[in-house]
Amino acid sequence: MSNKGLYFGVLISLIALVLFSMGKALWGGRPTDFHWTERLFFGICHQIPERTFFVNELPMAVNSRCFGLFGGLLAGWAMIPVLGSGFRNGKWPVRILVIAITLQLIDFTGNLFGWWVNTNESRFILGTILGISGPLSVASMFYNQPSN
Repeated sequence: MSNKGLYFGVLISLIALVLFSMGKALWGGRPTDFHWTERLFFGICHQIPERTFFVNELPMAVNSRCFGLFGGLLAGWAMIPVLGSGFRNGKWPVRILVIAITLQLIDFTGNLFGWWVNTNESRFILGTILGISGPLSVASMFYNQPSN
């Protein structure tokens, strides 16, 4: 693997992102307070309580889809060294990314038109799939490509 420093820097950052997104559930706080972790994600997550997981009756700092996305980014990033040789000269990671984006659009459209109601669990799963697909689509950058 090349760019090990960059890889581990991003890995540590993604671990911190997931830990911070746990909010009051991990970092403590009263249910009624606007916690520092909620302020941290205020501009990137709508944080609607009905769309947020609760742990020990305390809301997480982000909604279920964002938490799935952040967890998926971490999981996908951690897969890069494990699946490294499979990324060379392959188009399947980009196809997975396109499928994940398509699933998001289908889910949004179905919910918008009332064809179904998505749940926190379905939002989490789709967010996780999208999160995993992102790092896998750029993983080949961390391996030396053969010269042409």
